[in-house]
Amino acid sequence: MVLPGSFKQLVEAVHLSKAKGRMFLMVRNAYLDESSDPKPPSGVYRGFFAVGGIIGNSVASYELERNWEKKLEKYDLEYFKASECENGWRQFQKFVKDSKNITPDERSVLDSISLDFISLIINPVALDPKSYLACWGVGVKQDDFYEVIKDDHSCAVLGRDPYRLAYDFAFIEGAWIMKEMGEEWSVHYICDEHEKYSPLAPEAYRSLKEKNPNAAHRMLSFSSIDEKNCAPVQAADAVIYEIRRALNFQHKVPGLSDKAIRPQFKMLADTHMMAYVAHTSREQLEWIAANHQPGQPFHLDEIFEKQMGEDIDELGVRKV
Repeated sequence: MVLPGSFKQLVEAVHLSKAKGRMFLMVRNAYLDESSDPKPPSGVYRGFFAVGGIIGNSVASYELERNWEKKLEKYDLEYFKASECENGWRQFQKFVKDSKNITPDERSVLDSISLDFISLIINPVALDPKSYLACWGVGVKQDDFYEVIKDDHSCAVLGRDPYRLAYDFAFIEGAWIMKEMGEEWSVHYICDEHEKYSPLAPEAYRSLKEKNPNAAHRMLSFSSIDEKNCAPVQAADAVIYEIRRALNFQHKVPGLSDKAIRPQFKMLADTHMMAYVAHTSREQLEWIAANHQPGQPFHLDEIFEKQMGEDIDELGVRKV
């Protein structure tokens, strides 16, 4: 989703430093997490598998983390996770009597907690109204994905789940945001740890950079951390949860679509923090499967070369 002012609030005036003709890169930290609609009892996946989060400078990240801890203390929480807050699970069970039958008053309490954390993402620096963070995300439509991988070759290329593809899309889109900010900007990625994929992630990230040289010089290092130990990754979880819900609303996914855009997403959008939201189409998944060999890194540089404002639909969401 590209909204007016997104980059005006993210980009600061930069005086480039040069030494012996070499330009020093300006670095942003990007924190990512994933959010997905679970497989229903019918066995047919619906909704989106979404990856994304927040991008900001080190000062904003530090202030977010410092003040995030205060919010956790306020509600006596060890960490914040959007899905658990929404459903009254785990740490949030203390705010409800029965998580399967949440009352209107209990729902109001859970929503107020969620909105309180979202407000901190919007304004992590006390006494400064300027937004120093931007949000972005990419969603893979799960029913399309699982239909496409019924073909053996497509499954061998795309994988048995959309995890890697969605993360690769998000990495390339993060690099694209850096390009839009200016020639000197690059990004360092910090992602939530994953039991299955984290051990493979560094090599997969290196291969992605090699396959996409235009985006690669915007993509610096990659690391992962348990989200329970990293406030900015928890913030990324809160953001991508709202992006996934917004994509479900946009596509009117049966049984998963809200009746209206959630206040949490609207807060992020109205403050011009939502820099970019995208989703795949079935045709794109089929093209990737047809033009890659199993185990080959995805060639996504074409995404990196797009221009601001291209192919935006009526809700402001772009197909990647």
